[in-house]
Amino acid sequence: MSDRNDQPMTTGAWFLTMLLLSVPLLNLVLIVVWACGVGNISRVTFCRASILLVVISLLIYLVFSGFLIGVAHYISTQVG
Repeated sequence: MSDRNDQPMTTGAWFLTMLLLSVPLLNLVLIVVWACGVGNISRVTFCRASILLVVISLLIYLVFSGFLIGVAHYISTQVG
C-alpha cells in the first residue's frame, strides 16, 4: 500500500512544509525525500517541480556564463 496521501494539504501543512524548507541543509534532504514519493501527493509534486526549476536554472546559468566567458575571451584577444 502506498504511503502517499491523496487529500489536499491544509494551510497548516503547507506552512509547516515551508518552515521546514527554510532550514539550511535540512531543506536539501527533505526536498529529495519528498520528491521520491514520501508523503502527500501535492508535496511530492511540489518538490519534483522545485528540483526541475533548480536544474533548469542551473543549465541557463551555465550557458549564460559560458557565453560571457567566451565574449570576455574574444574581447581580451582583440584588445591585446
